[in-house]
Amino acid sequence: MSEVKIHNLFPVPVFHYKLENYQQTNKELFNYILELQKKDKIGNSHSNKGGWHSQNFDIINEGPPINFINKIKDCLKHVITNGFGWKYVPNKQRIVAMWAIINKKNSFNVSHNHQNCYLSSAYYIKKPENSGDITFVDPKQVKTYRSPKVEKYNEYSAESVTIKPEEGDLIIFPSYLYHSVGENLSDENRVIVSFNVDIDY
Repeated sequence: MSEVKIHNLFPVPVFHYKLENYQQTNKELFNYILELQKKDKIGNSHSNKGGWHSQNFDIINEGPPINFINKIKDCLKHVITNGFGWKYVPNKQRIVAMWAIINKKNSFNVSHNHQNCYLSSAYYIKKPENSGDITFVDPKQVKTYRSPKVEKYNEYSAESVTIKPEEGDLIIFPSYLYHSVGENLSDENRVIVSFNVDIDY
């Protein structure tokens, strides 16, 4: 066989962090979310099917969201600078929306992406076993139209990849990346916080 050199062109990164001492953060956010749900039992309807989607958090005046944002600032900076190599200017990275999703048994989220922002994220507050994992779809959609039969799935042949997060995990990804959440097959609620990030220069 001739010598070969493979150029991995245009890879799509998904950043997966574990927050330190996440238990207290999760407790604060969980109580905050329950209070929001008491005030608004219906919530929003977006990608969620059967679950509860909150209104956007008050990230200016409410303590738990502010504390959470302060805890993940270094992660966002790492994604922007070390990950994508974008220009980092302090205080120019804006979380433009933050919300919670509670998926009870048999609820899930259909495939969707987040428009008009650069980065999106999911943070896991409660993640029981079999409560639904997050699946990302290859943005090169031509692969879904026509492709040969795959014998061995790898990063080149896979059309989707599923990540199994745990409580305290923070996943940050490009907002254009389509993703879905599997059905909650457990008897407990799955609780996450999601947010979008925009960058001004």
